[in-house]
Amino acid sequence: MTAIERFGRRSPSFLLTLGLLLVVLQGLINYWAGADLSFTLFYLLTVSFVAWLVGRRAGIFMACVSALTDFTTQKLLAHFAAHPFLPYLNALTGLGAFLFVAYFISALRRSLEHERELARTDDLTGLLNRRSFMEVANQEIVRARRFRHPFTVAYMDVDNFKAVNDHYGHSTGDTVLRTVGQTIKQSLRELDMIARLGGDEFVILMPETNDDAAQVVVRRVQQNLAAVGARQGWPISFSIGVVTWITPPRTVDFMLKQADDAMYAIKNEGKNCVAHLKLSGEPATVS
Repeated sequence: MTAIERFGRRSPSFLLTLGLLLVVLQGLINYWAGADLSFTLFYLLTVSFVAWLVGRRAGIFMACVSALTDFTTQKLLAHFAAHPFLPYLNALTGLGAFLFVAYFISALRRSLEHERELARTDDLTGLLNRRSFMEVANQEIVRARRFRHPFTVAYMDVDNFKAVNDHYGHSTGDTVLRTVGQTIKQSLRELDMIARLGGDEFVILMPETNDDAAQVVVRRVQQNLAAVGARQGWPISFSIGVVTWITPPRTVDFMLKQADDAMYAIKNEGKNCVAHLKLSGEPATVS
């Protein structure tokens, strides 16, 4: 995380207040320096700062405040200026520039955030993708190791999905995956996370969840998925490998492998079942 991103985590009211103080300070320095010195660039920097960290509306507000401050300063210094209408012209020009920058910077920030979000999500389902899940899961392992809390992972596979694709077509198959993903997501608690790892495989991460609590969540997911499948007439079921980690695993890859192995063991035995294991990872020292 960059210094700007860390700074941007502060409250919008704090950032807006800081922007206002900077504008007032710039106006005072401008008045002290005289009318021959332009402070437009400094006002632009402040408008950009607020528009980037707080948003478009705050940026527009700061643009108006900056233009008003610049106008007031120039008006007070008008008797030193060669032309009495120069402050009005400067204020209008400055306001246009400030508003343009506020719109441009806020739009750029939203565009970058949108691109970043797209890079973190699965194109088909809108869920987390593998890369994002690996990051989130690694953070959970670190946190579980630090606070000594259990967590649970559920690895899911859609049974008979190939038959759905072959019989109904890939368009229906895509609809199945989207519906399954959203049904699982709606069945989870607020703190739980779900990702599509590829194909017809999904994974659920349940932070600070022991085996009893995980069983409640997985049972609810099963029931909701079964209801959706029956309502749509899809010949699908679900094999689910669940692992509750009493102590965290060494790596995310190792964590996924254990849940994946549990899921495939069920799939090979007849599908449409849940295998639930309780495991302990290798102890690790955290500084």
